[in-house]
Amino acid sequence: MNRFFATFAAIILSGCASIDHSTQAAQATGEQKLAGPGDLVLRIERERNLENAFGGADIFGRKTKEGFTELHFAGVDSGGEVVFYRKDVQILTNETTMSRTPFATTTGSATTNLSGTANTYGNTTQLNGTASTSYSSTTVMPQTAYHVVVPSDTVAIRLAPGERRLVVSGYIVEVLSASNNALEYRVTSAQ
Repeated sequence: MNRFFATFAAIILSGCASIDHSTQAAQATGEQKLAGPGDLVLRIERERNLENAFGGADIFGRKTKEGFTELHFAGVDSGGEVVFYRKDVQILTNETTMSRTPFATTTGSATTNLSGTANTYGNTTQLNGTASTSYSSTTVMPQTAYHVVVPSDTVAIRLAPGERRLVVSGYIVEVLSASNNALEYRVTSAQ
């Protein structure tokens, strides 16, 4: 019996865990890589836990997207500056565990009224009657989830000659070498 209460308490407490917002690089970090003009150098995905009915994090660990950041290599300008273009996209959503897990419930009621007469004449009985039934139902469906992409402008980032590090949303892009047509770099976590 104590094991049941411990399990029940663990489920209740896990339903009250706070919503966690996280970022994750889409590419492997710590490796030396090569990019050409326009190539993607870094993509960072942002997401959060789905919110449950109690305002806490989903006990199954499900998440929803909140947006992303992309960094593209543009080249090296005539002054020797390494040029990147950064694009941030934010996703607004009302998605929760209740909208992700489809659940519909229908309740209804029925009423039947019967009335009639019976007349007996010897061994014969004659019945006259009417019956009417009325029914009503109510169906409750979950709220439809929406996702809205909030557009943003692309931002040019320039590293001065000799500058080798760029911090982007918790990640460090280290420029190992750069020319107008190629970038050797390494991405590491700043945390």
